[in-house]
Amino acid sequence: MERYSIALHGIDSYTKQPMYLPYKLDAASVKAALHEARMCAMTFYPRFRETEKPDVEVIRK
Repeated sequence: MERYSIALHGIDSYTKQPMYLPYKLDAASVKAALHEARMCAMTFYPRFRETEKPDVEVIRK
């Protein structure tokens, strides 16, 4: 497993305020880490809507 740093950029669909949600996750691939970060965002911030491409960085291999 690798450790990824993922930053999701978007807006709160209710208040229209910009949001930045950083995550550090252990996952087998970038796709799995990105999916997990998006699931966390949907769970804890249901009004969050992604507006930009996420920033992804490998922290540890």
